[in-house]
Amino acid sequence: MNTLLILLAVLILIGLFWWLWTMKGASQGKNHEAGIPAGVSLRGRPLMTKAKASLYNLMRLAVQEQYLVFAQVPVWCLVEVRAQDYRARMEFLRKLSFNRVDFVLVHPGTLTVAKVVELDDQSQPSTQRLVRGRLIDAVFTEAGIAFIRLEAQQSYTVPALAALLGVEPVE
Repeated sequence: MNTLLILLAVLILIGLFWWLWTMKGASQGKNHEAGIPAGVSLRGRPLMTKAKASLYNLMRLAVQEQYLVFAQVPVWCLVEVRAQDYRARMEFLRKLSFNRVDFVLVHPGTLTVAKVVELDDQSQPSTQRLVRGRLIDAVFTEAGIAFIRLEAQQSYTVPALAALLGVEPVE
């Protein structure tokens, strides 16, 4: 009788280990099917630096209810790209694909982009950063969207930031 109970316990343990092993494989297969390659791990990270978060909070105070403030928005989400040539359009969208802007001020009623705000946080920009800056400037100029650059090293007061953003002070 004891041997039968031991054998039954061993079979239950083997079944449990088999079930756990197949569940682990199933969850890995699910990620693989979703497009996450085997051996790739993911974890969350902060959306912005502390300096940008500080400016974001100050900007929210400066614009009050006049604008919604969004952070880290992809450029291609802010402009409509049209072209006669499909390949030219796709090539240009690839240029824009990994570019984000720091902040976007959006009209709360119409949800149209009113202004784009970038924080210049490098004292000596690289060539790649300069090329990116020219591209972003050209994109928003062509789209007719106001583009404002703020210096990262400078500290701002709410009224001073409101003046730079061109918003009326709320009384």
